[in-house]
Amino acid sequence: MSKKCKINWSNIDGASPKPKRLHLEKDETDRLFHCPIQVCDHDGFQSQRGCRKHVNVKHSWFFYFDEKPDLGRLAACAKEGASDVKSSEITTQTAKVLPSFSVSSRIGESFTKWLTGSGGGCKKDHLAQQIVKRCLKFLKFCCEDEEELSFEVVDFSLCSHSLLFKFIDYLQDECKLGHGGRLGYIDAISELIDFRKINGASETVLRNLSSTELYLRRARKTVAKMMRLQWTQDLDIETLDARGHWATMEELLEVVTFHLPRYENTVKTCKTVPGQVSPLDLTFATKFVAVYLFIKVKGSRPMTYQYLTVDMVKTAKENGGFIDQKKFKTACRF
Repeated sequence: MSKKCKINWSNIDGASPKPKRLHLEKDETDRLFHCPIQVCDHDGFQSQRGCRKHVNVKHSWFFYFDEKPDLGRLAACAKEGASDVKSSEITTQTAKVLPSFSVSSRIGESFTKWLTGSGGGCKKDHLAQQIVKRCLKFLKFCCEDEEELSFEVVDFSLCSHSLLFKFIDYLQDECKLGHGGRLGYIDAISELIDFRKINGASETVLRNLSSTELYLRRARKTVAKMMRLQWTQDLDIETLDARGHWATMEELLEVVTFHLPRYENTVKTCKTVPGQVSPLDLTFATKFVAVYLFIKVKGSRPMTYQYLTVDMVKTAKENGGFIDQKKFKTACRF
């Protein structure tokens, strides 16, 4: 398997002289930031930062082109020694493009209509299309020799447990899809099962679908566990320190010093003219104190900072900065 490609899109013929500005807005329905690429299968991001990182990594061509250039043609040009493309800039992608049935097929349109209706949860068109595309890729993977999509193809694919796990493993091993992406495909297949149940499935198919749902639940738990283990590893102190992402105490205190003038002004206003303090300043002051205590006070349980009192902080100064954890356990009794 070759390494993942790293292309300098600005040097490719036809690229815009200046990169586009990525303007993101939160969706009013699901309160998420969606990828601007229409064919992207990602469900959405909680923050603009996550969405921008996704576009920079997965769709870096977007900043210089309206449509993604043909990498096969560019690679051929590089192999022939073309002047506008350097051969060192283009390698084979590890993420393979999965074949799919047509979204405009009868079942594809019916599935999309069901997802956007009350029966399928009134999902937004963008999310419904993502679910349908994922399911059609799964069906094509199971029945690659079939040209037309039918309910027989759907029943065969959903009832074949071996093909289901083979597809999930294929997404990880061959397509190099992350744990979150595989969970998206698993959830999409679950939607397809519900859609098939309400479209006159036979008793035999319904029994097999019950088994498939069991396998999907176990697969979801397994992938979610793998994702949590990866988070634990990525957020480990040694891992962050090796990457240079672990801040020192001096660097953290520089952040506190930067916000200290605003905190002091808020406290001064509270003492002199309490009625003129804005709620935003009060919220900022509360967060400032919490962050400062989190950095300076050597507590072993960060969630207990909401129970800190002034007496505890004074006692910590005499105890080397440590908080007596016993007080938290007995506070509700005494």
